[in-house]
Amino acid sequence: MNWDAIGAISEILGAIAVVVSIGYLSIQIRSNTRAMRASGGFDATHSWADTNQSAIGWDPEMKSNMVKSMSPDSSWNDFTSIERFDLTIGHRALFQKLEGQYFLYKYDFLDQDIWNKRGAWAASLIALPFYKEWWRQEKVQHVYTDEFVVAIETIKVFDMQAAGSDDAAT
Repeated sequence: MNWDAIGAISEILGAIAVVVSIGYLSIQIRSNTRAMRASGGFDATHSWADTNQSAIGWDPEMKSNMVKSMSPDSSWNDFTSIERFDLTIGHRALFQKLEGQYFLYKYDFLDQDIWNKRGAWAASLIALPFYKEWWRQEKVQHVYTDEFVVAIETIKVFDMQAAGSDDAAT
């Protein structure tokens, strides 16, 4: 065997090693991406679970105001300035978590179904009379990124009242 043949065999083996390395790297990147998405989904869900769990410890007046604020019959002016402040801060924290989840979704680290559910919740909340005013004021204060605001405001929400009236007619 001459040196030219040995050199050619070495080049072929080197090329095979490069292809195997690239294949291995591709598998590792895919595995890491899945792990990151799973972690994003867990963290997003866990964050909301913590918020819900903390609501158990709210004082009865805050709980009552929360329920009242979510009624289609309540408006911003039905609450005192202190009650509005408490509701504002509580929902601001929740929407800031939601904004973090939006960016996880945007960069493919949060499952689309999780984002769709959270976004639909947010869009349906800001459709309520009390929260329409709350959302208007949040936007004036530039609490959230413009991109997040647009993302929430462009979500189409199933109109439960219209669906209920259609069901009642049948």
